[in-house]
Amino acid sequence: MKKILLVTEYLNPPYDEGIKKTVFNLFESLDENYHLRVICRYGFEKENVNVIGTNRLFISRKIKHIISNFSPEILIYFPFASMTFASYLRFFILKKYSKNAKSIIFALQPKKMKNWQERIVNFIKPSVALSPSPQLIENWDKLGWKSKFLPLYTDLEKFVLLPTSQSKSELRKRYNIPTNKYVISHMGHLNEGRNLESLIPLQNMGYQIVIVGSSSTPKDALGSDNLKQKLLDSGIIILNKYIEKIEEIYQLSDLYVFPVVADCSSIGLPLSILEARACGIPVLTTKFGSVEGFLSDDFGNIIFEDSDNFVDVVAKIKNKKKNTSTNVDRMNALYFEIINSEIDK
Repeated sequence: MKKILLVTEYLNPPYDEGIKKTVFNLFESLDENYHLRVICRYGFEKENVNVIGTNRLFISRKIKHIISNFSPEILIYFPFASMTFASYLRFFILKKYSKNAKSIIFALQPKKMKNWQERIVNFIKPSVALSPSPQLIENWDKLGWKSKFLPLYTDLEKFVLLPTSQSKSELRKRYNIPTNKYVISHMGHLNEGRNLESLIPLQNMGYQIVIVGSSSTPKDALGSDNLKQKLLDSGIIILNKYIEKIEEIYQLSDLYVFPVVADCSSIGLPLSILEARACGIPVLTTKFGSVEGFLSDDFGNIIFEDSDNFVDVVAKIKNKKKNTSTNVDRMNALYFEIINSEIDK
């Protein structure tokens, strides 16, 4: 059984946004199939999880000692949240500590760097870099790195069609959401960069927009109070708290909408889109990241459009026959195929 070292910043609950869900899913699969050791700054108690309060670059005698004693065959570094210049420096230090281990970067979204930073990063090379982000893959290709597109894993035991024993009306009453309206949901940070104001015209058309914010939103991703108030004043419902059964929000919805445009404002393959599709909900989205590349139109259930045209498109989607078929299960299979092949080769 191969010895794998997974290094990340956050492994602690709640798992209420894409990056934390992805790293925890990765942890669970590696812990089940390999001899795993984890180093993180925030985590939970487990024999093979080392929670260490260290500096931002992970320069630490304790970390070096743990890695030296473990002697990993594979190093997997999972940065949180974007692939910043500091992330590359951390990876370089971890590579030095891990000596001859095969080194893998698994990152979800890019961060623009200065020219001098790019010149330094050019000398930091992993064995392979994995990401669902087209921008990150393009950046790595320019550096001459070996890189691969990687879809993300969706929990298909949790995210399912609405059980026949429940109804949308029952769920809506539970969350104080109008039962007589066409409900359009969105999950994600209340972030200025997520183009959330584009949802106001939909609310003004008489639809009910429901936004579920993340309780794990990092400070540097918080939008202004003015943005939140503007959304609330339009009648949009904001559930800015941890919701344990988040699948119920998808299940009570008629449509999921993803208006994000900027590359650095979400992970390259938004988990919320995969989760909505797993729950059988159609998705209206911009042509963001690798959604179209991995899923195409997902049996006609993903509609790609500029956010300026969302109002016209929703009117057409309402009259469209519902189809719950999806390729999300195929994405899960591809995810494990790529991860395992890179570890086992």
